[in-house]
Amino acid sequence: MQNEKNTWDFFRHGDESSFRLIFDHFYDQLYNYGHKFTTDNFLIEEALQDLFVKLWKNKNNLGETGSVKNYLYKAFRRVLLRKLDYKPRIHLFSSVEENVPFTIELGHEDSLIHHEHVYEMRQKLEKALASLSPRQREIIHLKYYEELEYEEIAAVMQLSLSSTYKLLYRAVDALKGWFTLTEWIGIMYLLAIKK
Repeated sequence: MQNEKNTWDFFRHGDESSFRLIFDHFYDQLYNYGHKFTTDNFLIEEALQDLFVKLWKNKNNLGETGSVKNYLYKAFRRVLLRKLDYKPRIHLFSSVEENVPFTIELGHEDSLIHHEHVYEMRQKLEKALASLSPRQREIIHLKYYEELEYEEIAAVMQLSLSSTYKLLYRAVDALKGWFTLTEWIGIMYLLAIKK
């Protein structure tokens, strides 16, 4: 989305076309993010609807934001977790949220998937990701798939910045254990191309 800040500001001042632009640009991304927590399409759509209705109703009370994406991910996560009957709160590390389901599905690169080696690496990566805790999978997704900064991840996951660093370090360290050095370089490439 070109010039997020202006679009957000126009929306906050009641511009429906700017609101529609934000909705159209982020809906699918948020919907896919919701699928990392639950496979219940209805619940995800309901959470998205609640989020965007609340945004429109409260548009005049919303402040400026440095990142619309970060703001929406954080708000959507809060709405969805409430609907899943979890109570997120800011803490150093949440043992309560450790059991919130979160899955990562790797996208398909048609040009690469036909190469047997890449296919095998993707399979091994899927197994390695499945071995991580839900919170570790979520932080890998936010860092490498959504390309959020550490501060943004901390805000979305409601963690302190130091806990965010630790959680990502542990997740990456756990993944590394599955691969040789050469394979790990290939995995970093797969994470970089994402989908």
